[in-house]
Amino acid sequence: MWIDRKNIMMIINLFYEKPFAAGDTRELMIQQKFEKIVKNSTLRYLMVILSAIISIIVTSVFTAFMSKNLTYKAWVPFNYSHPVLYFLVYCHQLIGMATSGIVNAGCEGMICGLLLHLCCQLEILEYRLTKMADDENILRDCVYHHNRIFECAYTVNNMFAKIIGLQFAVSMLVLCSNLYRIAMTTDYVIFLSLMTYTSAILSQIFIYCWFGNELKVKSLQLASNVFNVKWSGLSNSSKKGLLIIMKRATIPIEFSSAHIITMNLESFVALLKMSYSAFNLLHQTQE
Repeated sequence: MWIDRKNIMMIINLFYEKPFAAGDTRELMIQQKFEKIVKNSTLRYLMVILSAIISIIVTSVFTAFMSKNLTYKAWVPFNYSHPVLYFLVYCHQLIGMATSGIVNAGCEGMICGLLLHLCCQLEILEYRLTKMADDENILRDCVYHHNRIFECAYTVNNMFAKIIGLQFAVSMLVLCSNLYRIAMTTDYVIFLSLMTYTSAILSQIFIYCWFGNELKVKSLQLASNVFNVKWSGLSNSSKKGLLIIMKRATIPIEFSSAHIITMNLESFVALLKMSYSAFNLLHQTQE
């Protein structure tokens, strides 16, 4: 993420330039609506992550800390049996876990925010098309705007495809492991901690699939919404331009993880089924 910082800033700045920038009050209202959705979605997801972090810390205090063990098994290059050293190493692990969780939440919120901003641009484009009856010159700008949305989506997908793919792979492994541990544990405190952590992992996968699906649906809706334009009063060249937009809109904007798994609700259900199958295999092996 840090390596691509300049490219990320370039993408974010694009939304404040033409043709993405809001041109009138109505477009500004659409932009503000989606910005509010981004903010609320990020805060909700952050609350889920913070709940998981708190549950892990509380569980660790009542289990690992009480028995003078570390939260995570790790090699330490010195003897930490002294109470002060043990406490420092113990706190170091928890702080590292909490920090990585919050940073991941921020990164995932940013990626999903970009997907929502692309949805916002598609809605702004729909509004601009409705103004064609008053000014046919708008069509040329709309065609250009549509092309730029596709280019921006392609750039964002290429930028984050490997990161999302890695997160999906790790999340799947953690999810299978957690389900197995939930089935085997008899400790109520550990059970609650694992359930909260599993909810956070599921939320991580779900937000990518949900907002990826929203973008796909929004891009497909553009073709049907073009029919809301008053075709009867347009010239033949304008009608041809609208047909070009409709033809391209039949190909949805889809995001994928590592260019393998498409981010939509069908993929989320498929991943859950795969995790459950892996859990059954582990459970049968144990028996």
